[in-house]
Formats: sequence, structure tokens, C-alpha cells
Amino acid sequence: MITVAEIKNKADRLYPQFLKAMLSGEQFFPRVLRSDKSVSADFVAMSKELSELISGSKDRKGFGYVVQSRPVKTRNHSVQDIPESIVFEDQENYLQFIGKAKEFEIFIEKSRIIKNSFPKLVSWMERNPISVVNNLHQWGDLLKVCDWFLNRFESDRYYIRELPIAIHNKFIEDNRAILRNLLDELIPDKLDSNESVFEKRFHLKYIQPEIRFRFLKSSENKATSYNDLSVPLNEFVGHPITCKRIFIIENKMNFLTFPEVSNSIAIWGKGFALDSLKHVTWLNNKEIYYWSDLDAQGFQMLSRLKSYFIQTKSFLMNADLLEIFGEFIVPGTQDKIEIIGNLTEGETMLFNSIKSKNLRLEQERIPQWFVIQEVYKLLDN
Repeated sequence: MITVAEIKNKADRLYPQFLKAMLSGEQFFPRVLRSDKSVSADFVAMSKELSELISGSKDRKGFGYVVQSRPVKTRNHSVQDIPESIVFEDQENYLQFIGKAKEFEIFIEKSRIIKNSFPKLVSWMERNPISVVNNLHQWGDLLKVCDWFLNRFESDRYYIRELPIAIHNKFIEDNRAILRNLLDELIPDKLDSNESVFEKRFHLKYIQPEIRFRFLKSSENKATSYNDLSVPLNEFVGHPITCKRIFIIENKMNFLTFPEVSNSIAIWGKGFALDSLKHVTWLNNKEIYYWSDLDAQGFQMLSRLKSYFIQTKSFLMNADLLEIFGEFIVPGTQDKIEIIGNLTEGETMLFNSIKSKNLRLEQERIPQWFVIQEVYKLLDN
């Protein structure tokens, strides 16, 4: 026999559906819950189950569910009135039973305010009533944010904490998920749908990734007295550097010790952080050389960099190094990297060999004298 606890669980699960019906004006009551459990074979146990069920009903408590029974001839207990269904007759009894009467009152009040403030959010509320409930006590501030983006928005002018809205500084950061949902509904024409980061999606200023680079011949640096610099990505994008060659180097120590090369800079790649470089369009006019560990991941990053700058060439990433420095080879990191595009035929063959054998030759294992030798060979070509 169904228990009061089971009725409560079923009634709770109906709550989102109930809220949707209230917002859309659909008829929800009377709401019937099937009592599809068999009765206990033991008469004492059956009587106790039935007593508990009736004790929790509207007939005894003055609110809640009504038990609808029908006479059934049972195998062990002759004819008995067995509960057939549980019915919530109306909204008041349902809400009092699940303990949501006050919450629903506030829900209706906030829903009315949201609808009056932003009619475009009505369909969103009907799809997401629990989101309305989960934010009952902060709709005032949420709507302030919505109003600013809809009516006073200025693209790329403010960081998230300096928006001129009468809310506390971290409010938007603390409520990114709900605000993204709301703003997606309200300003689809003002957002970048390809971006998932809140600041980028809604054209706010954000903390830029930094590009660290070195002028490889200090005497050629006319712009500043510093040779090793870290600058925000947007500044690196906006201020092209006069040079011929770009060496992008993954390992930090190799970056710091890379030999002097005229008319060149070195950029610290920092793994997949090199993805930031795809925005630096002035690199299209440079010779680009990429140096990483000689492993599958290194070729994966080389391929990605070539997808941004097709003229990119690998440096110290050839099969000869495996022969020369075979004593330094270690097992690589196995993953599901597949055949990569953008590589030359030789690079593809080497990638497949390294991946199948799970090899890695770390770039910091290459002696400095050999790096200098290969740089000179490169410059002579």
C-alpha cells in the first residue's frame, strides 16, 4: 500500500509541473496519484498501513490529499475498502501538504514583476519555473542587471565589477548562470553566441591572458629598455613588433636561454596557451618556428598553430633527434590524439611513429650547443 512518505515524494516531484501550469494558465487540479501497490497479506500489517494513510489525509488533518477507495475481495481478508487513488482536489490543499504555500505566494509575486518588467521573459519562466523559485530573493538585483544590458549597455567598456549598476561588486560573478540564461533571452542580438565565458559572451572587458616574449637581440629593441616582457593579449594584438622571425618555444628554460638571433623574438608557448596567438593577425606576415617536446602532444600543438598560421615550420622536431639523443627518450603520455591535419608528410610520419611507440624526447634534454648549431643552420638557409 502506498505510504504517506511516498505520496509526499510524488507530490514534490509534481511541483515544477504545477508551477508551469500556473504560469501558462493550464488546468492542474484535481490531480490524481495512482495507488498501485498491493496490500499486505498480514491483516494487522494491512490495517496499520491503511490507518497511517488515512491519518495523513485531508479527512483527518483538515488539508492535503483525499483517499479514494473501492471495495475489493482480497484472498486473505475477504472484502476490504482498498485505496485506489490519492487526489489533491485543489491548489490550497496541495501547497499546504508539500509546505510550499508561502514560497508559491512569493513565486507568483515575482513572476508578475518579471512579466511586467520584461515580457520577453514570459516563455523563459514557463520553461524554467524552478529557476524563478531558486532565485526568489534576488530578482530585484537580477532585473537591474537585465535592465542595464537591455537599455544602457556599452560594449567592451567595463570590467564585470565596475558596471554602473546598484548591486554589490560580486553579484554578477556569483550569479553568472542565471544571468546568462536571462540575457540570452533578452539580448540575442548583442551577444557572441560562440563564446561561453560570460565576459566574452556579453562583450565585457576581462582579464586578458598574457603573452611573454623576448627580443632575441637586445640591441635591436628600440621601443623599450626591457627585453623580456609580458603584456596583455589585447596589447600584443594591437602593437605589431618589427621583426622578421618568431620562435614559439614551449619550455620556459628553453625560451629563456634561446640564443641571440637578429631581427627575431621568442614567445613562450606555455602549452595550449598558444591558442591565444590566433588573435594576433600581424603574425601572418612573419616567419614562424615552433619548438616543443618531440612527442604526440607536441605535434598536436604544432598542427593547431599551423591552423592559425599556415607558414609555421617546426624547429628541432625531426626524426634525426631521436637517433642523436636516443638515450634521453622516455615514455610519453598516452591519449586519444588521432591523425592530425596541417602537418607536412615528414611530420605526419614522425607523429604516427612516436604515437605508436609512445615516445617522448623532452626539449630541455637537447644540449645548448646543439640548439645554437641548429639555429645557425636555419639562418644560413
